Amino acid sequence: MANPLFKRIPRELKTDFSKYVALFLFIVLVISFCSGFIVAGQSMRQAFDESFDKYTVEDGHFVTAMPVDADTYCDVTIHNLFYKDRITENDHSIRIYENRDAVNNLCIMEGENADDDDEIVIDRLYAANNSLKIGDKIKLEDKELTICGLAAFSDYTSLFKNNNDMMFDAKCFTVATVTDKTFESIGSAGLKFCYAWTNNDKSLSENEITSLSEALMKDLIANGAIITDFVPREFNQAIMFTGDDMGSDQLMIQWLLYIVVVVLAFIFAVTIRSTIEQESSAIGTLRASGYTKAEMFVHYLTLPMIVMLTAALVGNILGYTVMKNFVKGIYYNSYSLPTFETVWSTEAFVKTTIIPCVIIIAINVVVLLKALSLSPLQLLRREFSKKKNKKAVKLPDLKFISRFRLRVILQNISAYLTMFAGIFFAGVLLMFGMMFPPLLNNYKDEVSHSKIADYQYILKAPYEVENESVEKYCVTSLTTKNGEEITIYGVEDDSSYVKNTDFEKNGIYLSEGFCEKYKLEKSDSITLYNDYENKEYTFKVNAQYSYPPALSVFMSIDTFREMFEVSDSEYSGYFSNEKLDIPNTMIATLITEHDLSVVATQLETSLGMVFSLFAGFAIIVYIIVMYLLAKIIIERNAYSISMLKILGFADMDISK
Repeated sequence: MANPLFKRIPRELKTDFSKYVALFLFIVLVISFCSGFIVAGQSMRQAFDESFDKYTVEDGHFVTAMPVDADTYCDVTIHNLFYKDRITENDHSIRIYENRDAVNNLCIMEGENADDDDEIVIDRLYAANNSLKIGDKIKLEDKELTICGLAAFSDYTSLFKNNNDMMFDAKCFTVATVTDKTFESIGSAGLKFCYAWTNNDKSLSENEITSLSEALMKDLIANGAIITDFVPREFNQAIMFTGDDMGSDQLMIQWLLYIVVVVLAFIFAVTIRSTIEQESSAIGTLRASGYTKAEMFVHYLTLPMIVMLTAALVGNILGYTVMKNFVKGIYYNSYSLPTFETVWSTEAFVKTTIIPCVIIIAINVVVLLKALSLSPLQLLRREFSKKKNKKAVKLPDLKFISRFRLRVILQNISAYLTMFAGIFFAGVLLMFGMMFPPLLNNYKDEVSHSKIADYQYILKAPYEVENESVEKYCVTSLTTKNGEEITIYGVEDDSSYVKNTDFEKNGIYLSEGFCEKYKLEKSDSITLYNDYENKEYTFKVNAQYSYPPALSVFMSIDTFREMFEVSDSEYSGYFSNEKLDIPNTMIATLITEHDLSVVATQLETSLGMVFSLFAGFAIIVYIIVMYLLAKIIIERNAYSISMLKILGFADMDISK
């Protein structure tokens, strides 16, 4: 025979409909948010991993000063991958390749491949960031090309122009493909003799791949090749940065989920406890009439489980549809990824549904078992503790309404603590979501005001220029104990660019950010490492220099040359406020204000939606927590509120 208590469940749901709807929405929101992130992330990760074989991604590439024979070296196959760098009419950089069919193939996302001589295929993400679409024109010097396709380039999932750039730039840099005839017609200026290689043996271990790359370099040099760049795939940021970065956000989302689940579990506990207290007389009567603890336990656990499991189902459906598509948009807004198919993730289901449900059910079971362990007589008398009641806390001599308010807080301390935790958590998320845009804007302003020079050249080899305003400098990089890169500058005494320094008096300067991050004060020392040469260098904090763009150390150029054992005539590049006439083949890196602020610009473009999502999520959590716990507190104090009304207090006073 069915338990007649089950007939009360629809009535209980109707009575506390708003409370259960709020709990339902809370669970749906949390599970859909986290499930969508994890499912989309894992689906993207699988598509990224599969792209290496699907699109025949290179195992590395090298650039030479002159063409070499594209023969087979060291059990690898060499592919011609020449390109030309051009500047568009809006001063953006575009790297043009010939159509590909053997290596680093394209995933055409929209349109088609370039078949006619006036057509061009460009990167999809660059097009989205610059509001370009199929049919638009791109003008290269005196030639105008029509965009016929938008693609994901398998060797440029992150749009790094140079492998040693601080950040990729999907706003002002793109790669493109054209027909062979068009490639020849745009001239030879900026032509790079680039070759990609693929390993013939696909079963090599990481160590064997590294050894093969080293053998290839030696073989090329032995055959007379002048190599200007050599990048194995594992060191190619344009290929590997996306994979290295992808997945770190999932850990953050999991922590977010479990923090919210803990808050949610306490809300459930307070809710169940409140229900038991409100219906204690009815429970005591039923127990005295012969109903067992097990029957009462099942009855009071049924409705929360129905709400929770239904919400979990709806949350997963929304996670695999609406939220998954939203998160997919975030990934596509950051990286130039190929198309992907949604992958059913058992891990995501366990982490976002099974574990939270188990935690909440466990909390419910513990609270119910404790509440139903009371005898029928204790329930009838509303004695909710087996221990002898303690005397009420003596309150100070305050006004009646203040004493009443304080008494309500003390009697509902668990609910208020849960409310505090929920509001605090929502506040942190809201602050996190809202502070990001102004933080990036402030960073860009700081970079603009503190840049060393308008143009900072790093040369491949010394190259003299005829310009009196330029200033030579030396630069290298070392790492901290935890692997963070620190830039070391050697600059002229009385430098016109690194201003307000006195190296004779203060010796070595450390950037303020460096000192703040590693909690260094004046006279403290820090050891940095050169991993390639297995050397250590110790720097003492003599003074600080304001340079927000990077963690840096500044010293006189003579001290630099002595410390790093280089000749007195050696230098790394130039500081200049004018663009210098230096051949591209001699420039390793050119750093401008755009390069220094590209990190903030790209983060703003890529993660703007993420932080808006956090802010919206925080506001919804705040509202639901406030509503649920305020409603519970009012219900638990309904009798006291009634007494206040009888005593003549107005609704406004009671609301306060």
